[in-house]
Amino acid sequence: MGNEGEGHSAFLVQGKPVSFICKHKKIWHISRIKLLFCVLFLFFSFLGVECYAQSSMRKKAVENKDSIMPFKSRWAFKTNAVEWLVLLPNVTAEFDLFGSPYKHYTLSLGIKGNWNTSQNYKPSIVYNLVDARMEFRKYFRTTQRNFHHLDSASFFQRMKEEVFTIKRFHPRYWRAYYWGVYADVANYNFKFGSTGMQGSAYGLGVSGGFSIPLYGYRQNFIDLELGASVGFVYTKYDAYKHDAESNCYPRLPEKSKGGHLVPFPVVSDLRVAFVYRFSTSVKNKYKLIDYDKINARAEAKRQKQLRRDSISEARDKAKHLKELQKDSIRLAKEALDQIKDSLKRQDKLMKDSLEQVKKLEKKNSKEEKKQAGKVVETPEIQQSTEEQQPAQEKQPAKSDSPEPQAVEPQSLKDQGIVPLTTNEGGEV
Repeated sequence: MGNEGEGHSAFLVQGKPVSFICKHKKIWHISRIKLLFCVLFLFFSFLGVECYAQSSMRKKAVENKDSIMPFKSRWAFKTNAVEWLVLLPNVTAEFDLFGSPYKHYTLSLGIKGNWNTSQNYKPSIVYNLVDARMEFRKYFRTTQRNFHHLDSASFFQRMKEEVFTIKRFHPRYWRAYYWGVYADVANYNFKFGSTGMQGSAYGLGVSGGFSIPLYGYRQNFIDLELGASVGFVYTKYDAYKHDAESNCYPRLPEKSKGGHLVPFPVVSDLRVAFVYRFSTSVKNKYKLIDYDKINARAEAKRQKQLRRDSISEARDKAKHLKELQKDSIRLAKEALDQIKDSLKRQDKLMKDSLEQVKKLEKKNSKEEKKQAGKVVETPEIQQSTEEQQPAQEKQPAKSDSPEPQAVEPQSLKDQGIVPLTTNEGGEV
């Protein structure tokens, strides 16, 4: 297995040999050197900054009577057995970013590859890969949980409190768990069937796993790391096939593909790695907990909750005031409507009273006119009464005489008195 030999043509175009693979080989060789220098420059420049920060941190830690990890203990070197099984030599260097035992963050740089193997013929199976990866990690340990209060909790609450948490009923104190993010760049050339692919790839994703102690001798320790990495890949490649008669790799432009994102997550790494550490094993590393920081986070969380509660309370008050304002406006409108109705009623009453007054005035005027007509007829009536009055005054004079006088029937009739009569039987 390997790449093409030197001095051979890659594929044929119109019968003329063109060194396709050799051309890409030279370009990759130059870009690989540049990339490696850039990565190493960034890594060691960051390392120098961290060393300077470590010196200042050491002074501060001495003032606070805190412990600082030795510089040698901050290094770890590892190799992945799975990649050795698939014929990919690899090595990774990992460095603790902070000397403080409370900050469990690391940065690692790994290189793996199987490239530029030389043969005198063009092999039908090609397996070439070189990859450089940088990864940022955070280590943590599980803690003891002494109670269980999720009997009636929902599914998501159980996942939050039992799965996505570091609290366990049976914590394994000798394990150090980790999660991280990585970025890598690779160049590959694969051909296992009738068609091969040669191109470059860029990856970005997440990783997770744990590490356990395996073997220790004096101040040297070997740990076992298990984990995996999953992410997205952006790649471009050229397809080709193997022509055994002309001993070359003709390019297939219809199957080649430009830059594109792989539409599904890719498992970029499976780790069964052996880790070599100085001075201390992972069993005794990443154990200390910064309780001040935990308390500060809890206090910040409590303050955040208080702010949320105050904001929600202020919103409730504003909503209540708004409702009160709406109610007051509604009551004011109702009072205004009532006032308008009362004014309308008063106007109607005033109109009715005015009409009644006008009617009374008309009636009174008519009565006064009638009374004025009667006043004109009253003098003749008075004269007739005055003429009859002497005759009436004369009648009592006649009654004063001692002798009774017979009353004439005519006068009785005039007075309305009818004399009684009897029949033959003597009945009235």
